[in-house]
Amino acid sequence: MRTIAFGLLALAACGDNLSPAADAPRPIDSAPVIDGPCAVGRYVTGELLDLDSTTTALAGINNATFTQRGGTATDMTSPNGRFEMCASSTTSFLFDVDAPATHVDAIAYIEQEALGGFRPLSVRTWTLARAQSFYTSRGLTYNPAKAHVLVQLVSDGAQLTLTGGAHDAVQTADDRTTPGTFVWQPGTTGTYVLFPNVDPAGGSVALTGDYSGVHTLPVAAGTITFAGVSVVYL
Repeated sequence: MRTIAFGLLALAACGDNLSPAADAPRPIDSAPVIDGPCAVGRYVTGELLDLDSTTTALAGINNATFTQRGGTATDMTSPNGRFEMCASSTTSFLFDVDAPATHVDAIAYIEQEALGGFRPLSVRTWTLARAQSFYTSRGLTYNPAKAHVLVQLVSDGAQLTLTGGAHDAVQTADDRTTPGTFVWQPGTTGTYVLFPNVDPAGGSVALTGDYSGVHTLPVAAGTITFAGVSVVYL
């Protein structure tokens, strides 16, 4: 199974006390709650969607498993892609994401501030075929031997920079002119910022441009690293 690296969190650990009984059907999770029922740790919730998902044609990724690195938080997504966990409290969180066979696996990174941003945390993944056609539509060639870094800015926009790994032309997307549908174009500022075909040789890259400072993101060949960050101008 291929791999993607994202920046995100969900509701797990806490003895999995937020999960239904093993023999009970899993309901579609409700909308995210920022201050959830975590006796210990931070409540983390968001959604894992297909790249082309829109508000009118929602394409959630079902049965993807999030597992916290260095912690015990874990959760499996519902049919609408929702995940939620109680995760060990730190300044940022890192998850391995085991997606169903149709889509690419991931590593997800998210900072605490992104959990309370203007937008809900929304991670995007793709099938290999869609990755290839999407890159072609952007004048690029998808390289499965490279890493791919997808950043979501959940608050204000910012001009982002990625160092530590050479990459192709940066792409950005937002839905300000077409609510719920993201329009892609070249650029480094938007709701989503994609750094395509990143050299993974160093094992990590540095993301800069938001007020929290430098984010160190893991990268690996054939993966997307998703990072959820928050930028607020005062």
